[in-house]
Amino acid sequence: MRHFSSDDKLLRVFDIPSTELDQETILMSIDAGAYYGLEGPARTIWEHLATPLTFSSLVDRIVQEYDVSPESCAADIEPFLAEMEREGLIRVE
Repeated sequence: MRHFSSDDKLLRVFDIPSTELDQETILMSIDAGAYYGLEGPARTIWEHLATPLTFSSLVDRIVQEYDVSPESCAADIEPFLAEMEREGLIRVE
């Protein structure tokens, strides 16, 4: 499994079209021929990545919005971020 260091910089790939639909953000990857529906914490993460953030900054923001410990938050969002990276929706620098 992919592990992120606290100073890994997370960046949205901006050529991914997206739209808001009720309480969901829909992303469309033309290259992959796929679409993704983001709700709840996944949607919150996507919104926070509108500007590049380090992994630790993202964890800090999520901890402020949800009742979760930093350790639990980091462990919970790593697989999601790894999937987003594999799908070409974010870059990690």
